[in-house]
Amino acid sequence: MRKSTAREYWKRMTNFQEFIVNEYPTLSIDNIVIKIREGILDVYDVLNGYSAYLQQNHVITSLTLNQRIATVKNFLEYHDVDISPRIFKVKVKLPHGARKNKEALSKEDISDFLNECSDIRVKTYVLLLAATGMRATEGLSICIKDVDLKSRPVKLLVRGDYTKSRTY
Repeated sequence: MRKSTAREYWKRMTNFQEFIVNEYPTLSIDNIVIKIREGILDVYDVLNGYSAYLQQNHVITSLTLNQRIATVKNFLEYHDVDISPRIFKVKVKLPHGARKNKEALSKEDISDFLNECSDIRVKTYVLLLAATGMRATEGLSICIKDVDLKSRPVKLLVRGDYTKSRTY
């Protein structure tokens, strides 16, 4: 796990802790897990309450809300709390976000952007991303030793340390 991913999970769990403090002031997260496992608290009521708390008290997208709920679900499942996907879907109300169609940049947009770039390094970087479709961090990770100029077409090695899937 990358540090940024770990930080994001920590923020999500801190947010859940805030919910616990507001809704169950005498309990900690550890106590909540114990009470759920003992059957004193219903896991679906807790998750539904957390979803409602997020919708009322935070200005976040439905995707962010769903990610926060998923993180808490994973945390609870890690601590041996059984969560049935079917029952979860029925009992926990999650917002449905509107899907936006993502459209690729046109050749004209890329050309206009490149014409506005005065720095040759930025131009080269943007052209590399546009031509290969690689992610920004993947493009930044390329070193001279990763470029094979003898092959036609030229080959680039993107090391697995910098790819999303951690593969070459």
